[in-house]
Amino acid sequence: MATILVIDENSVERRIVRMTLEGEGHRVAEAAIPGDALELIRTFPFDIVLMAVTSGRGDAFDLIAKTRAMGERDATRFVAILEEDDEKSPVESFMNGASDLLVRPFGAHDIRDVVARATSPQEIDLRDRLVGIQLDAYETAIRLQEQARSER
Repeated sequence: MATILVIDENSVERRIVRMTLEGEGHRVAEAAIPGDALELIRTFPFDIVLMAVTSGRGDAFDLIAKTRAMGERDATRFVAILEEDDEKSPVESFMNGASDLLVRPFGAHDIRDVVARATSPQEIDLRDRLVGIQLDAYETAIRLQEQARSER
């Protein structure tokens, strides 16, 4: 079973995620904000971090960067929890190191599925390759848009 950190300012949602995961046999810790989470990550090796991403704030992405800078936490998988109508954050999440997404509203089956994907070696390898391809395509599209603007 996995050791999982849940980061969300909404204490009710954290509790629901925690109860779902503990019911599956996982060990779960909670933090309300990324700053508190960083202290936990420095102390304990988490397999998965489920973190709420607030549009327009980079706290969650800073947490990924700081965790990666520690070196020994490279295997930690980050899953971004996003709002359903957030169009910008999915791309930002992948570009900043998230390996998967959990979109609100979600149920217990969605939580179980995202954790199963995060802990499956085959899924991890395939997802990493797909994310790389998607990011390459996204970066190419941005570059072409900038090139078209400069030619006007």
